[in-house]
Amino acid sequence: MASGKRVLILYITESSGHHSAARAIKKAIELREPESRVQCVNAFRYAFPFLERIIHTLYLIVIKRVPKIWEKMYDNPKLVGRTQIIKKWIHALAIRRIHTLIDHFKPDVVVCTQAFPCGIVAAYKKKNTRYSGIPLIGVLTDFAPHAFWVYDNVDYYVAHIPESRDMLIEKGVPQEKIKVFGIPIDPKFSLSQDRGELLANYGLKEGIPVIMIMGGGRGLGPIKDLLYELDLSKREFQVIVVCGMNKKLFDWIHHTRFKNRILAFRFTDQIEHLMSMANLIITKPGGITTAEALAKKLRIIILNPIPGQEARNTDFLTKRGAAIKIERPGEVLAAVDKMLNLSVLQRGVVSILDNINPLSRPASSLEIADFVLNL
Repeated sequence: MASGKRVLILYITESSGHHSAARAIKKAIELREPESRVQCVNAFRYAFPFLERIIHTLYLIVIKRVPKIWEKMYDNPKLVGRTQIIKKWIHALAIRRIHTLIDHFKPDVVVCTQAFPCGIVAAYKKKNTRYSGIPLIGVLTDFAPHAFWVYDNVDYYVAHIPESRDMLIEKGVPQEKIKVFGIPIDPKFSLSQDRGELLANYGLKEGIPVIMIMGGGRGLGPIKDLLYELDLSKREFQVIVVCGMNKKLFDWIHHTRFKNRILAFRFTDQIEHLMSMANLIITKPGGITTAEALAKKLRIIILNPIPGQEARNTDFLTKRGAAIKIERPGEVLAAVDKMLNLSVLQRGVVSILDNINPLSRPASSLEIADFVLNL
């Protein structure tokens, strides 16, 4: 294995799965080869420092208020074709800044966890013969790739499972360019945890189901309604809620009385511990969150997927029998009972776990690190 390799990892948006994936790959590379130099850079902020916040705000407005627009735009072949001129113009502007970064850092490998920087570096390699030989790797952070990932000058793509690879092939990517290692998650998800010890450390009890609720980094979704619905059950639950950036939700939980035991967190670096304690998770189906849940063999209930990538992830997981989707909080108790009651355990959950196992890739980032270091 080569030592002292320089690896540049590009992502966009700080509070995103793309950033989490970049950090996971960086950590895995440094675990495998401590002498390597790894730099993670927010490519959009680097190339367009004044536009990043505006674009991100517009994206949030669209998915919250007019999600149908985003649904029509996402992975739309007509849109991909019609935006070629705009895309080339944006790439040309970004290339000037990216050249400074690459010329200064002189990477041996460039890894991109989002399509935008992947396209910029692909265009840069085509234009700049001096750096055309740098391997460029596009790492998918969702189960279904979209057309904006596809560029001739990308040397390799990393997909989650063979079905994800097949989707790339359908979009014109040669099979030999695609590696199936998984969506990159923190290497600590590959470590086994003592559930009994964790429950004791967090003040939870054995024998009472533990339900985890997540709403992405921004704590989105009807989490308050879910907590009220779970409190209506005759069954006792212990509930873990990760609020992320939603301070109002975090404060509301701490000032509200519940029958069930509720543990609320804002930001935490102990997600692998919380998932190790949980029996199931209710979540938005972001690629990283669902990959982490699958790594921990968690049963997944999906609520409120945003159009585009999360809707695609939902279709993928439900068709594979690895998750179920509910349309509104009022359906949550029936879904939880379906997952937890003994008759289902005898007849159905074995098949759910059988469906989860092939999708579980706890060592994904370590496999990606080995590939990068051996290039």
